[in-house]
Amino acid sequence: MVSLELAWCVNNALTGVREAIERVAAERPDLMVKKYACVEQCGLCARQPFALVGDDVVTAESPSSLAHRLLAAVREAERQPGPRELPPA
Repeated sequence: MVSLELAWCVNNALTGVREAIERVAAERPDLMVKKYACVEQCGLCARQPFALVGDDVVTAESPSSLAHRLLAAVREAERQPGPRELPPA
């Protein structure tokens, strides 16, 4: 299985995103967690907690809600095979 990347923007830290990321990472240590200076979601970054699961933006109104939504997004991404997971021809 290909490891999913969970990415977050350090500029979004004041919204509590770090708390959500730490909760998800504790529950899913198999995820690749990366902190970036910017993930080019500036309008969203100024308004609410968010993170990226692969290329998908996941938002919520609170860190607790974000943690739950991130875990759901990870489960959904794992159910959908990506191009890298297809068997060789």
